Amino acid sequence: MNMHSRSASLLALLFTATLSLSGCDVGSFGSREAGEIPFKLVGVETDACPVIVRAGNDRWNIDYFGFYLSKPEVRVDGKWQRVKFKQTQWQTPSTALLKFHTMCSNPSDANNKIVLDVSEELLKLSTNLRFTMGLPLEQNHADINKQTSPISDKSMFANQLDGHMFLRLDVSKTGDPSSTWSYHLGNAGCEDTGIDEVKVESCAFTNRVEFILPMTQLDTDLDLDISVSNIFAQLDINEVDDCKFASSEIAPCKKLINNLVYRPWIKWH
Repeated sequence: MNMHSRSASLLALLFTATLSLSGCDVGSFGSREAGEIPFKLVGVETDACPVIVRAGNDRWNIDYFGFYLSKPEVRVDGKWQRVKFKQTQWQTPSTALLKFHTMCSNPSDANNKIVLDVSEELLKLSTNLRFTMGLPLEQNHADINKQTSPISDKSMFANQLDGHMFLRLDVSKTGDPSSTWSYHLGNAGCEDTGIDEVKVESCAFTNRVEFILPMTQLDTDLDLDISVSNIFAQLDINEVDDCKFASSEIAPCKKLINNLVYRPWIKWH
């Protein structure tokens, strides 16, 4: 697999989907519509805000956790079929933003689900779901003031040259807010070819990650679990540097993107 400038692929294990509820509304949901797929944080403490994740012997506050998904597709009769997200505050037809850290403190500024614009009948025929973590190059580096929601979310945007964070994870040690660690996944090594304004035509590292999730036919109640600790598995975040818009060849970014590709940090419930 070429990790230099190409999207990576992840095959997740299939788990039986069931309806579950979690404290603090981090992963809870009520009745759902066709195409709705809730995401639930697992392996975290949600008894009170902020949400806390363990890393080794330490507890860390999740100060920010969100990511973009794009290019949703389902596989029917062995063929991939492009589908759309339903248009909402959190979705355009091609892009969705999930944001979890505010689920406790400010639920109106949080989103823990995607909604595909598909029928229940199509989902029953589908054997795989595929999407990409990231944004297309031209959309990623466009003027954010001209973007619509959710691409206009400035908390997920660095600058026009670097573009958006495909995934943003910021944590601080519980009881010691000065101890922090961040992972901001996005394009790296981008070149500005513009004269009067920023224009990005290529980046050395696209750092987009593709996911293919097997589905059980006839099952339309689909839920996904998110394990934050698996994102930085086998790394001591007390010691390693932040990874922000960096090459996937350097430490600790190489290990982090390998975790996204090979570890089951996202899987069916």
